[in-house]
Amino acid sequence: MKRIVAFSLFVAGFAPGQTSHFPDLEWKEKNLDHFTIRTKSTGTDPARRYSEKTYEVMLEILPGLEGDFEKNEFRTPGGQEAGKEDRFRFTTYLVETGHDFHSCVMIDAKRHNWSNGNVQITKQVGNYLDPMNRYLVICKSDPEQSGGGRKKDRKEILVHSLGTALMKSRTYQADLPFWMTAGMGYYAEHMVFDRCSIYYLDFEAYYRQNPDAKIDARKGGTLGPQESWPRILRKLCKGEKRVTLEKTLGAQIITLSPNESGYIFALNYFLVSTDERAKKYQEFIISIRGGAKPTKDLLLKTMGYGDDAALESDWYEWMMSSKFK
Repeated sequence: MKRIVAFSLFVAGFAPGQTSHFPDLEWKEKNLDHFTIRTKSTGTDPARRYSEKTYEVMLEILPGLEGDFEKNEFRTPGGQEAGKEDRFRFTTYLVETGHDFHSCVMIDAKRHNWSNGNVQITKQVGNYLDPMNRYLVICKSDPEQSGGGRKKDRKEILVHSLGTALMKSRTYQADLPFWMTAGMGYYAEHMVFDRCSIYYLDFEAYYRQNPDAKIDARKGGTLGPQESWPRILRKLCKGEKRVTLEKTLGAQIITLSPNESGYIFALNYFLVSTDERAKKYQEFIISIRGGAKPTKDLLLKTMGYGDDAALESDWYEWMMSSKFK
C-alpha cells in the first residue's frame, strides 16, 4: 500500500451546522475537508497537519468511507446518525490546560455514566475518543496540571485515534476486537510517520531480557524510521518467538506482551499489503458492517484460508521478506 500525502481545503470560521458537543465551553473552530477542529487556548496542530493524511490512508482500505462523509452516512457504533449536518465532519477538540480537559471529561462522564475508575484513568491519559465515535478530545499539555504547562507532541495519538475511529464508523461496531482497533491505529501511524508509538507495552523490559538487542526503547517512546517496527519484528518472527494467529486475535491490552503488540500491527499490515488482500479485507469490513461478528472463522473464510496454519504460513513469510517495510 502506498503512502499518501494529502492536501486539504482549509476553511476558517464557525460552521453552525456542525454539532457542538461541549456547548458550555468557548471554542475557536476550523474546518478541513472531512474534519472540524475546535481549540481552546491552543493552536490547531497536530490536527490541522495530520487529520486529512490519516483519512487518505484509511480511505485506501475502508470501502465507502468517502460516502460516509459526503452523504452524511457516518454512523455511531450503534448505527445512529453522528450529526445533523448535510455533510459530516469528524471533530477533534484540542485543549491547552488540564482544567479544560477535565471539564470535557466530566461532561462525558455524566453523559455516559462513567465509573470513577474510568474517569481517573481518562484524566491521567489526557485523551479519549467519544464512546459514540463522533469526536476526539486531546489535552496538549500535562492533563494533571490544571493550569497547563509545556506542550507535548500529540501527533501519534491523534493519528492512532483517528484510524481507530474511522474503522469503527465503517463497521458500526463499538466492541471491535482489540487487534482490529489497536492494529489499525498502529497501521495508520506507520503509514503517516514511518513508525509506531509505543502505547500499550514496555519494550524496555523485553530488551533487558535479551542482551543481544541494541535498541533502547521505553514505554511511551517511539521507534524512529531508522529503527522501524518491521526490522524489529523480523527478529521476533523466528521459531519460539512467533505469536500465533489465535493469540494475536485474542490479545488484550492488560496482558499485552511486546511480541503481541508488534504482531497486531503486522497482522493488520499483512491483511492490506497487496491489492488482492486489501480487496478481501474490505469484504471482511463490509460483512461486519452488515452485522456479522468479526470472528477468526469469518476472517479466515474471507481472506481465503482454510485454517490458521495456512494464513500463518503466508503471514510469517511476508513478515520475513523485504515487502514488510
